[in-house]
Amino acid sequence: MAAGEARAQLQYGFYNTSCPGVEEVVRSELKGIFSNDTTLRAGLLRLHFHDCFVRGCDASLMLNSHNATAEKDADPNLTVRGYEAIEAVKAKVEATCPLVVSCADIMAMAARDAVYFSDGPEYEVETGRRDGNVSNMAEALTNLPPSDGNVTVMTQYFAVKNLTMKDMVVLSAAHTIGVAHCTSFSKRLYNFTGDGDQDPSLDPAFAKQLAAVCKPGNVASVEPLDALTPVKFDNGYYKSVAAHQALLGSDAGLIDDSLTGAYVRLMTNDTNLDTFFADFAVSMINMGRVGVLTGTDGQIRPTCGIYVD
Repeated sequence: MAAGEARAQLQYGFYNTSCPGVEEVVRSELKGIFSNDTTLRAGLLRLHFHDCFVRGCDASLMLNSHNATAEKDADPNLTVRGYEAIEAVKAKVEATCPLVVSCADIMAMAARDAVYFSDGPEYEVETGRRDGNVSNMAEALTNLPPSDGNVTVMTQYFAVKNLTMKDMVVLSAAHTIGVAHCTSFSKRLYNFTGDGDQDPSLDPAFAKQLAAVCKPGNVASVEPLDALTPVKFDNGYYKSVAAHQALLGSDAGLIDDSLTGAYVRLMTNDTNLDTFFADFAVSMINMGRVGVLTGTDGQIRPTCGIYVD
């Protein structure tokens, strides 16, 4: 099936007849889950992103491994969280509409609601995805963008998914909520070029704060990706990037490129957040179309983590 055909079969309100009110069911269940663990909001946003970049948005990341070879076993996915939350929502939906709503669509709704419950934009998601039945660790290693990739590298990873440079710089702002482990950026503090040096683009005072928490060899501690407003979905991320206070190399590099840097600076001045919110909604919808299975392709799994023969 061509990508254009797949996109055409996604639609707003896909379940209006087959499972009326399913989006309200998902949001209600997530509201309770987030009240118990606010950190899962960032987790579910990341979960959707990591799923879509490998085989498309088909919930293949949810599949449990039989012998440690599934996507979730790849290094970049070892700190991904939210599997249990998706399963809990799926169980609630199954009780209402058995074998109707895909795990892939629930993941897309959950990412949207994670943004909404973080004071971000409220937008509609297209639905009609079906679940894939293949999950390969090696594909995760080759398809997920590296956390230290420069703008050229990151743009290439996104282009393979038919996403633009603008989508890349917009979707990177998902890092306005959530945290990163020290190991994700310790090279920038202690061994940037392999000679025991520090990344000169890091704000020195900020680097000193990070080093106080992230001692060499610290694999447990985390730092907020947006130190300004770590639990609020806003333009604090772009302000951090502009101030050379981004944790990840992939984020830090955005300010140095003429095109992405111009967008970062524009967003730091977007005081009412209208432009950022509108752009983020569009780019999330674009990402949600990547490699989708629709129609009779794929399947609807009753449990997201278990293969169906």
